[in-house]
Formats: sequence, C-alpha cells, structure tokens
Amino acid sequence: MKPLKLTWICQGGFIFDDGKTRLVADPYLSNKLYFSGLGRMVTVPIAFEELKPDIVLFTHDHADHYDEATVEPIVKKYPNCRFVGPASTFSHFKKSGFDAGRFETLDVGGRTKFGDIEIEAVKAYHTEKYAIGALITAAGRLTYLSGDTLCEPSLPGEIKKSVAGRPLDAVLVCINGKWGNMSDGEAAELVAYLKPARAVPMHYGLFSKNTADPKNFISKVRACSIKCDELVPGREYDF
Repeated sequence: MKPLKLTWICQGGFIFDDGKTRLVADPYLSNKLYFSGLGRMVTVPIAFEELKPDIVLFTHDHADHYDEATVEPIVKKYPNCRFVGPASTFSHFKKSGFDAGRFETLDVGGRTKFGDIEIEAVKAYHTEKYAIGALITAAGRLTYLSGDTLCEPSLPGEIKKSVAGRPLDAVLVCINGKWGNMSDGEAAELVAYLKPARAVPMHYGLFSKNTADPKNFISKVRACSIKCDELVPGREYDF
C-alpha cells in the first residue's frame, strides 16, 4: 500500500498527502475570529509556504472552515490549486471575486477525483444547511471526515450506507459537543458503530469557548479495540 501522510492543522482542518497530490480540508490559518472572543489558543501550525495545496476542500461556509483570510492568499500564491465544496462555499468564493472556474461544487451524494484522491460528499447535520462530511480515498485508504455535524439518529446508518461495505480505515470526527456538533460520547458511539481501523478526535483545542478534552473520547474508542490517538497540530503522521 502506498504511503499516506496526514497532518492536523487544528479545528476541522487536515492535510492528506499521497506523495503526488495534497488535499487540504477546512484550513483556518488566521486569527480572524478573535474579535468575537474566539482568539486562537495555539499558534498557526503551518506556514502558507509549507501548505502547497493541490486541492482545498471546504465542508461548509463557517469562518473556521471557510476562512476568507486563509482562502485569499491560497488563491493568489497557488494559481494551480483547485477548490471544492458545497454550494454555500461556492457562492462565497464567487462573491470574493475569485475565478469560479477553479471551484467545483460538491453537495451531498456528489463525487469528484483529483489525481488519485477521490472525494464523496456525505450528509452532515449542522447549523449551515449545505454542510457536508466527506469520504476521502487516498493511497488506497478510506477516511470519513465528519466536518461539523450533530449525531442525528439517521447519521450512523447514512454514513455506513455510503461506505457500502468497503473497509473504513479512519474516522476523523468532531467532539466539541456544542454549536451544532456532536459530543465526545456521541462521537465515540458513532466510531463504535462504524468500526474503522482507527479514529482521530478533532474540532477542539483552538477556541476556549468551543473546545473539549479528548481523553474521554480516546478512552471509549480504545475500549472498542479501535486505535485512537490525539494528533499534535502541524506534525505529519504516517497514516
């Protein structure tokens, strides 16, 4: 199996690198939200010069996922970078005056491919009605990125149906339990139901008003004999 590198860049942001293509999901690399009392608790974990995205995936149009202060320098610094996300993020991209031809709309049920990386948009239940999660296939591994979502009763079955019997290598799941996201306990139950090879908690540790301790989630997931670790922001992992 080909190597896959994974880097958590805080909140719901990740970099997937299969050696040929770099997919960056939901990058928030500014401190734009400080004015609303949501100042960063940790420094930006990666410089724009090191980002080197071929694709940027947005799961929804909230400022900690579609960050104008991050998107604009990416558009300018990386002219060959493509962008993908639900209709709300496409509208935001166009309103900013960027080239709409660089953006592919991806709503629930949609699929796209960049290099050898495939992305399928799946349902998310969030305060932004166009929000999506994503099934990402890279280097032969299938990962479910939850994006921001509540664990509505139908969600586990919907995700399992989308996985369609394929081996699920990883689940990257929100755990903060407020503002339209599932709690750590709900996230652990979702992981137990989906039975991936490993799970990673995310969407915590960035804002003091919107965080959680990942220890409870990690303990519950490991009790199900599923590998689970807390990632260090900015550190690249063999995945």
